[in-house]
Amino acid sequence: MGSLRARGFTLFEIVVVLALIVIMVGAMAPSLSGYEGVSARHEGRRLVALLAAARAQAIVTGVPYRVDFRPRGYAFLTLDRRGRFRVVKARILRARRLPLGVTLVLLRARRMVMFSPSGLSQPFRIEIVGNSGRFVVTGDSNGDINGSVRS
Repeated sequence: MGSLRARGFTLFEIVVVLALIVIMVGAMAPSLSGYEGVSARHEGRRLVALLAAARAQAIVTGVPYRVDFRPRGYAFLTLDRRGRFRVVKARILRARRLPLGVTLVLLRARRMVMFSPSGLSQPFRIEIVGNSGRFVVTGDSNGDINGSVRS
């Protein structure tokens, strides 16, 4: 007679699935509306979802992820086997250029954010400015990422 083992999902598996859902929704929502008239809010929400995905990837893979910011876009990087940061080629975390009329303003002097395999990061604050308003993305040292609309 075989022993019965409890079957279920681990917390880790649930976090990975939720991160994937956030990534897909964040990536699909702006593309459904098209780039004409994209607001700072749409770009901000996408950035929050993508930063959460990069953090989740760092935790899942055990490899640090870095996000480099420029006024007109951002790129995701991770360590290669030689210990150098390389641009991520994955479709979801690919380098992104912001649509016309939308720019990034780094409110703390950092031009990049690093997510460690523990999920921790340096605190950051980024403002996305568009014709129709502003969206502020913040992250704390625990890796928690939040976004809020500013008028």
